[in-house]
Amino acid sequence: MLFLLLVAPVAAAQQPDSTILRRWVGNYNERPLTIEFYGDTMLVVGDRHALSYRMTYDSIIATGDTSLVVRYRLSYGRLLLETADGNTITMAKQETLGRPLTGRWLGEIDTAGAAAQPAEVVLTVDRVARWRTLPDGKLATGEWERQTRVVTLTWEDSEWTGLYDPQRNTLLLEPVADSTKNKKSAAGVLRRVFRSPPAQPSQTPKPPAAPPPPTRNPSQSGAK
Repeated sequence: MLFLLLVAPVAAAQQPDSTILRRWVGNYNERPLTIEFYGDTMLVVGDRHALSYRMTYDSIIATGDTSLVVRYRLSYGRLLLETADGNTITMAKQETLGRPLTGRWLGEIDTAGAAAQPAEVVLTVDRVARWRTLPDGKLATGEWERQTRVVTLTWEDSEWTGLYDPQRNTLLLEPVADSTKNKKSAAGVLRRVFRSPPAQPSQTPKPPAAPPPPTRNPSQSGAK
C-alpha cells in the first residue's frame, strides 16, 4: 500500500480550472502515481477505495489508502503538485478517464419492462461488449463506449446507458427516453467481478465403492 503525505507551502492564489477533472499520470519517489478526478470522487490507481477529498482554488486535501495535502496549479496543460520540501510533481493528463471497465460484470437486468433476470456482461479492451442471461442464455455481441461516468452499450436492437460508480464498483443501468432513437433500453445494476468463475466439477463418473468385507455370524463361530 502506497502512503503519500505531501504538506505544501503557501502558494499564489489562482482561479479554479475545471480541466482538472480528468486522469493525471506522473511519478513520486520513483514510483508511478496516477490520480483520477470526477466531480465528487478522487481516485488513486492502485488503491482499494476512493479518497475522501476537498478541493479549493489552489489546494487539495484527501484521505484514504493514500493521503494528500498539496498545493496545485495548472501550467501548459500540466498539473503541478507542490510539496513541502520544495519539489514539484508534474502530472500529465491522460485521455482515458477512470479505472478500466474491461472485465466481467454480474447483476440483474430488466430488458423488457418485466422482472429482472440474472445476467453477465463482459467488456473487452477493443470496445467489444457481450452479454447473456444466466445460467445459459444466448450470447449477444455489441460495442461499448465511455464518456466520464456515463457508459453506453450498443446492441443490435437496443442501447443501454449506465452510470459508473467507482466507489461501489457498480454500473447502474437506467432507461433513457429519447425520441430520436427507436432502440430499447435496460434497467438494473451490474457489479464488477475480479475473480474468474469457479471451475465446474468434473463430470467423469467415479468408480463404484468396493463392497464391504463379509462378516461371520457369531453363532456359527467357535469349536465344534
